[in-house]
Amino acid sequence: MMDFNLFTQQMWHTYFADMNEDGTHPIQNFIDPTCTIIGTGKHEIYQTAQDFQAAMYKEFAERNNIQFQFRDFWCDSVLLSEDLCLVHGEIYIYWESEDQETTIDMDSRFSMVYRRREDGWKIIHIHHSLPNMEQADGEYYPKTLLSQFNEKMEKMEYLRILAERDGLTGLINYRTFQERYKQYVDTNLFCWLFIIDVDRFKDINDTFGHMSGNHVLKKMAVTLNKMVRFSDIVCRMGGDEFVLLCSGIESEEQAQTFVQIIKKAIADAGKDEKAWTSISIGKARLSAADKLEDIIEAADIDLYHDKKNHRHCLSQQI
Repeated sequence: MMDFNLFTQQMWHTYFADMNEDGTHPIQNFIDPTCTIIGTGKHEIYQTAQDFQAAMYKEFAERNNIQFQFRDFWCDSVLLSEDLCLVHGEIYIYWESEDQETTIDMDSRFSMVYRRREDGWKIIHIHHSLPNMEQADGEYYPKTLLSQFNEKMEKMEYLRILAERDGLTGLINYRTFQERYKQYVDTNLFCWLFIIDVDRFKDINDTFGHMSGNHVLKKMAVTLNKMVRFSDIVCRMGGDEFVLLCSGIESEEQAQTFVQIIKKAIADAGKDEKAWTSISIGKARLSAADKLEDIIEAADIDLYHDKKNHRHCLSQQI
């Protein structure tokens, strides 16, 4: 019986050898004329030995003085029938130029099929491939690809959050608020919308600078988040305005009490701040049938009245 493992090793040594003086290559002695060959490059698919031979001539013209060295080789064979044998294995080829500027370091896999012909066994199929570069040693499955997938999903989640959030305060932006409004109202009872406006915010920017103004907005956002339940919604509407969407407030009196609690919490948050101010709040009760635009308008009207009623009580804080 033919030693297919030894024959295969000889075949690979022959493949990396030089051309014959007559311009042929000794590899032709191993390959059947109908052999199909799939190489490592996406263009390296050859339907016949003649096609492969033409590609080899071009490759040898580019090899120059490269002398491939076998660092490692192994293979195993399985006799599929009396006339057919499958061989698969691994080959590790290395070469480095004298100036060390060019290096070939190829650790690849291969499989080939031998068929018995009248003139002996010939190779009728070769598949030569490089392992996935992301696959670490000893990995049955390229887990690093899974890591890349997870990183990509995390990045997508990060980008999604960026699209939903206000960059300064971290609260959801008004576009996201509009998207969540209907579902919130449909799934909660006794819903109220509160619009919060920072009093004389422009004076803070003009007197203390925009960084101080940003600090005020961020601290107010943190305070407002603490005042509501996890299921409620806090949004930066834009500029110096915030919107709260809360449920479980059954009456006008409870809503007004909540307004006073919020105002006190904001005042307490600014006790040790050099630049601070008060807030005005407008409120509106809503139902599932109410459009957001109508509720915003109703809350705006109430906000105007709140500003008017306590404007004369505002102390000079800046």
